[in-house]
Amino acid sequence: MTQAIGPAIEVGASRRRLGLFDVLCMGVNSIVGSGVFAIPDDIHREMGGWSPLAFALCATMLLPVTLCFAELSGRFEKTGGPYLYAQSAFGPRTGFMIGWFCWVVAFVSWAANTTVLVELLGFQGVAHKAVCVGLVVALGAINYVGVKPGAWTVNAVVVAKVTAIFCFLGVAIFALDPSRLGGALPRGVMGVGQGVFLALFPLQGFEVVSVLAGETANPRRNVPLGTVGSLLFSALLFIAVQAVLVASYPGLGAGSGTPLSDAAHHLGPRIGLVVLVGSLISVGGFTAGTALGAPRYAQAIAEHGLLPAALARIHPRWETPHVAIVLTTVFSAALALFFDFRLLVGVLNVAVMIQYASTCLAVPALRRKMPGGERTWVVPGGRVIPYLGAAGSLVMLVGVGVSAFVYAGVMLVMGFAISWLSAPRTRRAPST
Repeated sequence: MTQAIGPAIEVGASRRRLGLFDVLCMGVNSIVGSGVFAIPDDIHREMGGWSPLAFALCATMLLPVTLCFAELSGRFEKTGGPYLYAQSAFGPRTGFMIGWFCWVVAFVSWAANTTVLVELLGFQGVAHKAVCVGLVVALGAINYVGVKPGAWTVNAVVVAKVTAIFCFLGVAIFALDPSRLGGALPRGVMGVGQGVFLALFPLQGFEVVSVLAGETANPRRNVPLGTVGSLLFSALLFIAVQAVLVASYPGLGAGSGTPLSDAAHHLGPRIGLVVLVGSLISVGGFTAGTALGAPRYAQAIAEHGLLPAALARIHPRWETPHVAIVLTTVFSAALALFFDFRLLVGVLNVAVMIQYASTCLAVPALRRKMPGGERTWVVPGGRVIPYLGAAGSLVMLVGVGVSAFVYAGVMLVMGFAISWLSAPRTRRAPST
């Protein structure tokens, strides 16, 4: 699951350099968010006893994408990601489209994770929506005045969430009924496709490692290992969790927003409390980080002249992109108020797959534009793996519902309309 980090930020030589363990933790932290706590029951309804394979198949399709991110991260001295790669490979307008979707992913992810966090806290109905909006506004206000969640260090959050999951696995293994694994597919081949698509939401986030390439020591080694390693570790963890859930929890097929927590309470109150606390740390820390990073995409795009210049303004007292924070907070609060978690996941997957496909296609384009591959790690096999990654990303869009496509299309049209309206002002304004 993708956590937002502002693109194209210059890195000074004095900035602390990140090692392999640091980037691995950042990748795992960005992947292991709310998905593993909220999606297992949906995947089980699609694939039944075969549902653990959804994560294996999805990770296999994403592996070429991770390799493309690993290569491109070594070609830039700036931190960046899909926005920076698309802008460099295909020009400012395509770069804007990808950058806009980066921002969409950021505030949709903020809204989606907030809905899960509030559901974990036990709120339902009207109270659930009210608390969602209140929490989004509160995080936006905190970021407006420049207060950062410094106590939530990435490594501590990763250790806490992974420890809670391993505790659940350690207890649940004594309640396994292997006969629940396998069997008939509830919805046939169509269910497999939908299950793989649902697994995409929990497995997003590995691209954060490449976004931080400019702050990583020995990026030729650590970024590829961190990108691929975080995906493989998380995929194995999710496969194990899904298999244990299927084999130990008979109520997995029922609709629930918190299936992992429900399964833990089924096994006992103590392990239920451990998993609940772990899930709150996981989703809460992820949500706070997304709230912090999401407005920076709008700020960066505005600095490049493709959104209204006001979004790049810095508050004179708090030194934050206050206009971008306000607008991002309003968007996230509106989504959390009017849309449910599953529709938000669909829109999020559309935006992320477009980012992944553009990054894969940028690899051969940037090889031509930026020769000198001997200075960076290069994906083997010429164009085969980039094209496989792009094709796999587009294939996974087959599982998207019509409504998610419609909302994603509406957001894209809104983005181009805002960019077009802001263009005259940008041309008259001095360059930043």
